Amino acid sequence: MNFISFPGPEKVFELIDALKHDDVALWGTMSAQHMLEHLILPLQFSRGMFEVPLVTPAEKVEKLKRIMLLSDAPLKKDFAAPFISPGLQELKFASFELAQTEVKKEIELFLDYMNEHPEAVFTHPIFGELNREEWYLFHRKHFTHHLAQFGLL
Repeated sequence: MNFISFPGPEKVFELIDALKHDDVALWGTMSAQHMLEHLILPLQFSRGMFEVPLVTPAEKVEKLKRIMLLSDAPLKKDFAAPFISPGLQELKFASFELAQTEVKKEIELFLDYMNEHPEAVFTHPIFGELNREEWYLFHRKHFTHHLAQFGLL
């Protein structure tokens, strides 16, 4: 599968700008604003803003990382992240446009952080400790998954 370029946010920004507040997901229950806000959380914990617990049993981390993250396989549709409570999360931003602005700001903050701290390692709740290149790969797959969810790819 062809994944969106990450880092290199120009194309991601273009696609985020192309998303409309009333676009409907091809699968899943998120609104366009829910999806944008959903993308922010991993951008924050991937630059150490807060720690997240590992939910994968330690003996399965490397296998899941190899199968789901390091392979060319796309993320599965309707994958229920075990660290997020079921159902739609409450919206944090007052408007769709503000959510668009905030996700782009978080991308820039993440990229700046990784440029300044190339040796940084932070825990992903499913894949365990990820280095900069692995975080780039995760975000590339995660953004591709959700932008495709709304028909943008």
